[in-house]
Amino acid sequence: MTDVTVNGGARASWWQWGCLALLIGGILLVVVTGMWLFSRPMAQPAGPRPTAIVWTASPTPSPTSTPTPTPQPTPLLSPNEIGVGVRVQVSGTGTAGLNIRASASTSAERLSIAAEGEIFIVAAGPTQADDLTWWFLRDEANPQREGWAAANYLIVAP
Repeated sequence: MTDVTVNGGARASWWQWGCLALLIGGILLVVVTGMWLFSRPMAQPAGPRPTAIVWTASPTPSPTSTPTPTPQPTPLLSPNEIGVGVRVQVSGTGTAGLNIRASASTSAERLSIAAEGEIFIVAAGPTQADDLTWWFLRDEANPQREGWAAANYLIVAP
């Protein structure tokens, strides 16, 4: 093979030409192999196809209202006796008010505070809990406002 003059007079030898040919051949081999791999149809996996799972946040549940107890028929009451259907007034609480609770218990959720002198209708009861007698009260002016209250701070309304 004839030497060729490069780089200011130095001649390329046959082994340099061979390395160049191998380099070009390797590059061509990589290009042809890549084209072949990317032009083939994709093989589908055996079995069912996976399904994506999308996680979403659940809305916070809104509080549900307390079911209203069914009023029980009451025997005839004396004029100063609390019972179902009787109008009662909050008395003896001062500025603290009377807790209206979700259930008949001192540890039940407090739904509202009735001010001294407020008038309610007794809708259910009595129930005994925590050494107290409890009545289910409903506000005459706002029937949505209701709950259990201790009898210690209730008197029959005048």
